[in-house]
Amino acid sequence: MALIAALVCAGVTFAASKEDVTVKFDATTFDFGTIYSDNGPVTHVFEMTNEGSVPVAILSASTSCGCTRPEFPKKPVAAGKTAKIKVSFLPEAQKGEIRRDIKLRLKSASGKNKRVTLKIEGVVVPKDK
Repeated sequence: MALIAALVCAGVTFAASKEDVTVKFDATTFDFGTIYSDNGPVTHVFEMTNEGSVPVAILSASTSCGCTRPEFPKKPVAAGKTAKIKVSFLPEAQKGEIRRDIKLRLKSASGKNKRVTLKIEGVVVPKDK
């Protein structure tokens, strides 16, 4: 009987250690609206909440353009805590409608991986010549 109880407990522990990356974002898309290229960079902050029971690290954030620059915490986000991912867009030399992706690679302390894509969009009005 004790052996069965020990095996059941071991199974529960094993299942808990294989938990998926459980995060929630306040939004995954942000529209800057009209952006004037001569006004300099614009920024938006996405908030990510770790809804799991183990810490989650943001391993990387890659972008579809050098005009988009993400900043994210280098330390893992504890269970129940929130992290901020700041995205700056540099409109100089851009014009018209823009859509940029920010691809995040996440990893939980239990070893599970997840990819999330954040998006920014807007319309860039070039400066008058």
